[in-house]
Amino acid sequence: MYWQLDYMLLFGEFETGRDLGAYYTRQGFTVLRPGQATDVGTLLAGVPIQLGAGPGETFFYRWRGRVR
Repeated sequence: MYWQLDYMLLFGEFETGRDLGAYYTRQGFTVLRPGQATDVGTLLAGVPIQLGAGPGETFFYRWRGRVR
């Protein structure tokens, strides 16, 4: 969490076979496709940094605050 910059990033992952994407979507998270990543570095440090799940996992995240 980056409270000093007025935003936070919540994220996690689940086993793809558990099919929890609809649940996390209803909770306000963005759920990526298996193997997909999102760039958090450009927003945080001006350098691309990919954040995602490993094989067999699905990544989900939610930005809050001024940066999205």
